Amino acid sequence: MSDNTEAKMHIVGYLAHNVTDKFGRLLLVEGAPMTDNMIQKLKNRRIPYRLSEENTGNHVGKLQHFPTNYSDSPFKVPEKIDKKFENFNLESVMNASKYLNILLKEMRNDSFLGNNLKALSQGQSATYSHSINVAILSVAIAEKMQLPKASLQEVSIGALLHDIGKMLLPPDVLREVSRMDDGQEMLYQQHPRIGADLLAADKLPSGIYLTVQQHHEKYSGGGYPYGIKEDKININACIVSVANAFDRVTSGIYQRNCLTPTEAIDRIRIGKGLDYHPLVVDLFVSLFKRAP
Repeated sequence: MSDNTEAKMHIVGYLAHNVTDKFGRLLLVEGAPMTDNMIQKLKNRRIPYRLSEENTGNHVGKLQHFPTNYSDSPFKVPEKIDKKFENFNLESVMNASKYLNILLKEMRNDSFLGNNLKALSQGQSATYSHSINVAILSVAIAEKMQLPKASLQEVSIGALLHDIGKMLLPPDVLREVSRMDDGQEMLYQQHPRIGADLLAADKLPSGIYLTVQQHHEKYSGGGYPYGIKEDKININACIVSVANAFDRVTSGIYQRNCLTPTEAIDRIRIGKGLDYHPLVVDLFVSLFKRAP
C-alpha cells in the first residue's frame, strides 16, 4: 500500500458533533472517525466541522429512521436456495441453511435480535435476500475452517446482521448507492460502525459486533470505516467480507452488469492477500464444485 493511501486512511480525530449539508441533510454522525481524505471532502464543500481527540459519540438512538413497529413476518432461509449456489458444494450449502434456520428460530425468541431481524425482513427485499445469502456462505466457510461452536454462532449472527446499520441511514442514501455524491458516500461508509454500535449497546459478544463493524475493511488496509489490516481485522469479519463481496457482484440488484459465479470467484482470487484474508479465500474457493 502506498504512503499516500496510508495517509488517507490515518484517523486524525473524531467528529464532536453531527455534520449536515446546507439543506440540513445528515452527512456524518457524532463520533465518526475522520481521516485526512474525509476532512478534505468537507473542506471542498465548505462544510464546518469540529474534531475531538476521543470518540465520545454514541449514535444509537440519535438517528430517527429505524422503524420500531413490525408485524410478525417470517425470517427464514427460503426452501428454494438462490440459483448461484448451484455452483457450490450442495452438502455444504444445505448444512449451512439448516443451521441458519435453527439459529433464526432462537434469534426470534430474543427481543433485541428478533426486532433487528424484523427490521431487515421488512426493509428492502434486496437487503433481506442479501443477508441470507451472505450468512449461508459465511457459515459454509466457517464450518470449513472448523471454528468452535460459539464462534460459528457469532459469525452467523454477524453475517445476518452485517448490514443492519443501513436501516439507520437516510432513505435517499440507500436509493443512490450507485451514484452517491461525496457527502452521501461519507455517510454510507459509516453503516458498519452504526450497526456495530447498535449491537454493542445490547452487550452482545464482541465476535458479533466486530463482524458488523469490520466487514468492509481490507486485508492490506484501505477499507472502511477504520482502515485497519491483517490480524487487526476480526476473523469473522474476514469471512463475511468474502461472502459479502461474492453476493454483491453476482446480484443484478446491486450492479447492472453482474458477474457469473465463476467470474466472481476469479475476482476474489485476485484480491487474495490484498482485499481478502488468504485462508478465507482458499476455503471459499474450495466450496466451489469445479474450481475455475
